[in-house]
Amino acid sequence: MAAADKITPALAGALEALKLARREVAEVERDPERWRWVSVGLVTALKCAAIAALSAYETANDADTLDLKSPTKVAPLKLLLRRARSDEFLLPPEQLPTTARQIEAVLRLAAYRNDVLHGGAGDRAASIVGDANTCVILIRHFLEVAPAFDPSDYAVHCALVSDELTAIEAALRQLG
Repeated sequence: MAAADKITPALAGALEALKLARREVAEVERDPERWRWVSVGLVTALKCAAIAALSAYETANDADTLDLKSPTKVAPLKLLLRRARSDEFLLPPEQLPTTARQIEAVLRLAAYRNDVLHGGAGDRAASIVGDANTCVILIRHFLEVAPAFDPSDYAVHCALVSDELTAIEAALRQLG
């Protein structure tokens, strides 16, 4: 599959997920349960952003974004992030320059997301605002700071994603 055939749907998925996150984060002060949907949107957008990055190189294979245990499914977030940090899949500057603490933050947000999606109690970490902000930083890295694809080929998607990220960052700043 050509890179554009994976990048375009990944960017569209990231955009829609960010729209959800932006709508919901605007309401979390009034209704804290909205964090459920913020986490769904941000984790989905991060997965889509990682897929866009991992699919962009000419040397990328379809398997680069697939789960090792179930090759018909997209890899879990943890594996996508591991691949994005590895020079086997991406090189600087596109390679994800994260700390262990940042990975812990997004995985904590993903665990919360998974819990609420699968009917669990959804115990929100006290660090949810920071975790969400870290997720935004990683999405911005993949899609804006150092995209592995030529952003001019996807200018509309990239501009809309940037607007959503900016709005989410502003809302998160107001939350503290």
